[in-house]
This record gives sequence, C-alpha cells and structure tokens, in this order.
Amino acid sequence: MKKIAAILIIAAALTAVCRAAEDGSVITYLSDMEWKAAEIYSDANGGVPSRDENVAGEELWLYDLYFEKGVCLHAAPGKNVFIEVDIEGKGFRTFYAYPGTAESELYDVTMASVNFIFKVDGKTVLRTEKITPKKRPEPISFDVTGAKLLRIEMTDGGDGISGDWGSLGAALFSTSDDIGLISAAIKGERDVTAATEQTEVKTETEPLTEEAATEEKTGKLTEAVTEKPAVKEEKNVNPAVYIVAAAVVLAAAAAVTAALKKKKAGK
Repeated sequence: MKKIAAILIIAAALTAVCRAAEDGSVITYLSDMEWKAAEIYSDANGGVPSRDENVAGEELWLYDLYFEKGVCLHAAPGKNVFIEVDIEGKGFRTFYAYPGTAESELYDVTMASVNFIFKVDGKTVLRTEKITPKKRPEPISFDVTGAKLLRIEMTDGGDGISGDWGSLGAALFSTSDDIGLISAAIKGERDVTAATEQTEVKTETEPLTEEAATEEKTGKLTEAVTEKPAVKEEKNVNPAVYIVAAAVVLAAAAAVTAALKKKKAGK
C-alpha cells in the first residue's frame, strides 16, 4: 500500500505545483538543490544527508506520514550534523518543512530523539523542542527574504545517537509568503496518506468464514420471517376498510330515508 500511496502523493504534489505556477510563486525542494556543505554521522549514507529517503535508503515516512520529498540526517557523537545551502539571489521568502524522525522497516529506531536548529545568515531563527517518533510532525516555517545562507543543524537530543534519524519532510523554499498556498502540497500528502490508511483497513478485513456466512444468512431470513406478521397486521387495520364500510352504511341509511319519505308522500 505504501507504493500506492507514493503514486497518489506524486499526483497530489504535481497538482500543488500547478496551483503554485498559476499563482506565480515558485517552490524549490531542499533535496533538489546543490548544498554548499553537509555532514552527518560518518557510518550513515557515506556521511552525507539522504535525499528523498531515510539514511538506510527506504521511503521517507515520519510517524504515519509519507513524504515524496525531504531530507534525512543521522546524529553524530560530540557535534551537530548539518546542511548548508546558498540561497542568495534566488528570491525565496519562506522555508517550510515537517521536522520529525524517520521510520524504518529494517532497523529499530524507536529510541530516536533529536533537535533541529535553523540559522539564517548565522542567526538562529528557530530551534525545535526535542523530537521523537511518538508524535506526528507539525509544519514549521520562517522568513528567509533577502537571506544568503541557511544552515540546518541537528543535535542528538542529549541522549546518544542511537536511532537518531532526524528528517525534514517536504523541506522546501518558496518565493511566496502565503502559508496556505505553500502548505497545499503538504496537506494533500497528509490527506492522501489518511485515505490510503482507511483503504488498507478495508482491504485487510477478512472474508466471512462459511460458518459465519451461514449464520449471517440465517439471521437475515429470521428477520424477514418476523417482519411478515407485522405487514399482515398492518393490512388488517387499514383505515380504507373502515372508510368503505362507513360509506356503505351511509348509503344504506340514505336509501331507507328516501323510501320512507316516498311512502309518506304517497299517503
């Protein structure tokens, strides 16, 4: 189902890009850019952050959210890992991302904890609280208008580097400061993921066993049988019967009255 989700996410992302183009804004993903410098734990992915996947080469999932685009870093002992990117003259106004920790089907990374620090031209503009796999990531954004350099640092959360696969889902720059427009693609990814999860639940529902099917059929037949007397009883007390009977009585009474009047007139 993750492969299906990936296809749906691509479609959602393309739709969002078209919307952005119509608005005149430009979205550029961090994972598609050339980095001025970058460094992570030397034993992970050759010591450089991963682009559009986790450091083990798997799809980028943060909590229960899939991201077609994003970056993943692995904490290193005794120092902060980082990505530096030159954004001078590119017209960017906003940086937007989902900070989280990457999931893995190959390794146990449930003990992860990291902090992200974002620096614009050497000044810290945002520092996240400790991030763990236990909470769904929420988006962050900040102004980069006129900036020359963005440096993204990541700590080990203060408790060692085991499982510290810190990630930025959908990390991107935009020439717009309209957060609603910028988040359109990200919201689409979240909605599609939720819809896919619901589909998975329905798909994984086990078919009825022969015994259960028989019980269900018997139950339906029992319902049908018990409903029949109610229908018959309803017909017995149909008001139309009383109306017709009343009409006959009135007609008979009228005929008798007319006959009496005629007899009396004859005398």
